[in-house]
Amino acid sequence: MITSRAGSKVAAWGWLLVVLALGFGALRQGTVIDTSLMALLPASEQQPFIQKATEKQAAAYADKLLLVISAEDEALARAGVRLAVERLKALDTQTRLTWQAPESDAELAELYPYRFTLLSDETRKRLSTDNGSVQFQLALQRLLNPISGFANEPLQDPFGLYTDLMVSLQSGLPIRFDSGLLRLSASEKPAYLLSLQLLEDPFSLSVQHAVTAVLDPLMLELEQQGISLQRSGLLLHAAAGADQARSEMSTIGLGSVLGIILLITFVFRSALPLALVLLPVTTGALVAMAATQLLFGRIHMITVAFGAGLVGVAVDYALHFLCEARLLPSHKTARKLFAGLLLGLISSVLAYAGLALAPFPGLRQMALFCAVGLIAAWLTVLLWLPVLNRQKTTGPLSAAVWLDRWRKACPQISQSPWLAGLLMVLGLGSTVVIWQGNARDDVTLLQTSPPALLQEDRNVQSLLGSGSSAAFLLVTGSDLEQVLQTEERLQSALINLQNESALQGFKALSQVLPSQQRQMQNGLQVRALYASQWPRLADLLKLSPQQRATALDNMQRATAAVLTPEEWRQQRLSGAWSQHIISDDTDVATVIQLQGDVSGSLKQALTALAEQEPAVYFVDRMSDMTDLLAGYRTEITYWLLLAYGCVILMLVLRYRQHCWRILLPPLLASLITLAGFLLFNGGYNLFNLIALMLVLGIGLDMGIFLNETGDSDHTWLAVSLSALSSLLAFGLLTLSQTPVLYHFGVIILPGLLLTWLLAPLMRNPSTGEIVNGRVTGTL
Repeated sequence: MITSRAGSKVAAWGWLLVVLALGFGALRQGTVIDTSLMALLPASEQQPFIQKATEKQAAAYADKLLLVISAEDEALARAGVRLAVERLKALDTQTRLTWQAPESDAELAELYPYRFTLLSDETRKRLSTDNGSVQFQLALQRLLNPISGFANEPLQDPFGLYTDLMVSLQSGLPIRFDSGLLRLSASEKPAYLLSLQLLEDPFSLSVQHAVTAVLDPLMLELEQQGISLQRSGLLLHAAAGADQARSEMSTIGLGSVLGIILLITFVFRSALPLALVLLPVTTGALVAMAATQLLFGRIHMITVAFGAGLVGVAVDYALHFLCEARLLPSHKTARKLFAGLLLGLISSVLAYAGLALAPFPGLRQMALFCAVGLIAAWLTVLLWLPVLNRQKTTGPLSAAVWLDRWRKACPQISQSPWLAGLLMVLGLGSTVVIWQGNARDDVTLLQTSPPALLQEDRNVQSLLGSGSSAAFLLVTGSDLEQVLQTEERLQSALINLQNESALQGFKALSQVLPSQQRQMQNGLQVRALYASQWPRLADLLKLSPQQRATALDNMQRATAAVLTPEEWRQQRLSGAWSQHIISDDTDVATVIQLQGDVSGSLKQALTALAEQEPAVYFVDRMSDMTDLLAGYRTEITYWLLLAYGCVILMLVLRYRQHCWRILLPPLLASLITLAGFLLFNGGYNLFNLIALMLVLGIGLDMGIFLNETGDSDHTWLAVSLSALSSLLAFGLLTLSQTPVLYHFGVIILPGLLLTWLLAPLMRNPSTGEIVNGRVTGTL
């Protein structure tokens, strides 16, 4: 503790240099605002392949923006496509647009040399039935029907196996080429797809602004013409989250600041106290942002929105200083308040540090932001306010006298058995409700997108038959050949689930790249087909001996052609399947995407299927995240109990038998608040428990300051003002549409209010007397 005025000025200048250095470092690095919802989630605790697969599936979705234009009339839908293409030209620097069908089938033509080894499942079944007679009859029908649309080559592919391969590959696509446009087959009315490939980060605020500035007016213009535009893409959700966070940040932060301005102006009726209150708050916020930027490299928008609540806590220290400075000189005020301010800082920082116990990067950012901001505000009060406060002692504030009169009218628990009994009943009743309460570990608590946007996204994905990046089968092995063989064993079970209507569909790499073992088996089947059916077909075609020999020679070469993974990767068709392959230096894994919704019964069937194969895993990211939330909720419960244990020990060492007067208000408030929340909401979650840690930390400040200053009327005024400012800051979180912030605010608001109401009931009757403006009573 610096005692000399010269030393105080040196320390103040030193702290100023630290603040400027942090701010300069953050500005030099550049401020990056993160709007990614995934940044709030913990990393997977499962094997690395699962984490890699999840990230790759998400990345495949992240850089795409899909637009579906539809209308009742086909001509109108086509006109909508042309209008959209014209408007989307403005995004040429940020996106690459695909809206037309390719000019040729060159990608599929690359598979022609492997037409006898890349067989579809349907073709394999026909070849294995009655010595291939079914395939013979099908080929004969095509040959005899000139308008069938199938052009067989009698010497190269007399049984039409390449045609069957093309049909199987294209039938799995929800898109067909219609007059040069990409028409969606699953739509009941004319609907066309436009795909935008993002060339920049979808979480970039500038990219979000540029894209939405084009899409929003385009959507309105099409709607006026009777044309529907539906969108799907991560950028849209990120932009919605950023807009919401910006709006709530201004609401919470501005609301807190305006509330504080009105409070300070009303109580002190002077401009200087208002400036002295806002100085540590502003300094704390700026230092917190700089430290977060330097340590994490970016700041999440939700961190800033939650950090706006820091205003309500940081102002506490300045208010205590200003209230006591009415009675004592500034340098004596700082010395008198030091112990209480230090204990209050420790309790609050420990409470905010509880956020770091959760494995969520976003919550850890919040913990750092708030802890650093409080320390910066605390140092500002101790080092700058004694130097800047030029006002002399002016005597008690009228607000302090009025508020103290109300407090003294409240009963005291130590002198009122009925009050003690009532509080005991409330505490025990709340404990019973909490004990019987249920937890709600729902990962959708992290969802920030509007329901309309989520539904629009689901509609587009349904038309495309897209799989979920959150639920899939992961197949692992020592090499790709082993993995493909495992996939092929799984396909029959997946087809059965599809036939039972439990599974809408699936996409597996082995459907387009069979294992080499399967390809050789296919070649043997084709040879058997030629051995049993080729003579009959050649007779019908009236081929010469030389033509028959040529056809057999072509068959021998084609049945020996095996498409290797290396050759497949060189083909253009492989690009659309790249997200299915996950590999590292030693092992390989592939992803089988599941189409449609995954119901509870389907999850059980897929889990059982995966358990039959030691190298196969059913990954349900949403379910895994729910399990993680449950585990961390249990962990936070233990930490909350440990925090209370540590606080009790600290208070016993400092206040002995009077420690219950400090601890009981936040404890009772926490129990009653959580019990009430359970009664009205039916369950609690991890974020409610973390909010209780904040109630503990902030609530302890009240008791500590009251006891450190002898329960004086000006301390009670400072406590009340800081409680009200905290209520403004955190209470506004209850208006948030961001579930995480709402579940903080809905606990902290009643928790702090109850703590403030309970604090006067626990006061020590032997203290709090004011004589000539000075406190005479002590503990």
